[in-house]
Amino acid sequence: MPDVLIVVDMLNGFCRQGNLASPRCADAIPRIRQIIEERQAAGDRLVFLADTHDPDDREFEVFPVHCVRGTPEADVVDELSPFLQGATLIRKRRYSGFFETNLEQVLKQAAPSTVTVVGVCTDICVLHTVADLRNRDYAVVVPADGVATFDAPGHPGDLTQRYALDHLRGILGARVIESANV
Repeated sequence: MPDVLIVVDMLNGFCRQGNLASPRCADAIPRIRQIIEERQAAGDRLVFLADTHDPDDREFEVFPVHCVRGTPEADVVDELSPFLQGATLIRKRRYSGFFETNLEQVLKQAAPSTVTVVGVCTDICVLHTVADLRNRDYAVVVPADGVATFDAPGHPGDLTQRYALDHLRGILGARVIESANV
C-alpha cells in the first residue's frame, strides 16, 4: 500500500490574507510544494486538510475569524491547488484533522506504513493532527522545513516552532527530519 502525505491548512487564510495570514507560513510554500512532488513521485497518496469554519464557529472565541466557508481564505493557496487533482480534500473545523471528519476512514483504506505531515501551524493544527495519528499508532514523519507557524503577540514564531518540533519528536514520537530530502 502507498504511504500518505497530509498537507495541513496550506490556505490563503494562513498564507495570504485575513486575520491569521503570516509571511512565515507563506514562506513555507515552495518547500512544501517540493515535498509534495517528492512524495508523489514515491507513490504517496495525498490528503489536504483545510480549516473551514462557519461564520459563528465557537473557535472564534479563541482565535480571530478566519477561513470562513465559501471565502477565498478557505481555499488552498494557488501554488499548491494543482495538486488537489487526484488528492483527497478534507475540510475540518478544529485543530485535529480527525475531529468530525472522515480522515480516519481515508487512512484505514490507504493502510499506510508511514504518514508524512507538512503544513501550518506547527504548534496547533499540525501538532494536534500528529498527536491523533500517533494515538492511532501510525508512524509519522515531519520534515522540519515543511512546517511553519506564525509570529504574533505572545506567540514568538521561532520559539514556538522549536517547542512544537521538540514536542512532536520527544513527546509524540514523530520522526522529525532535518534534511532536505524526505
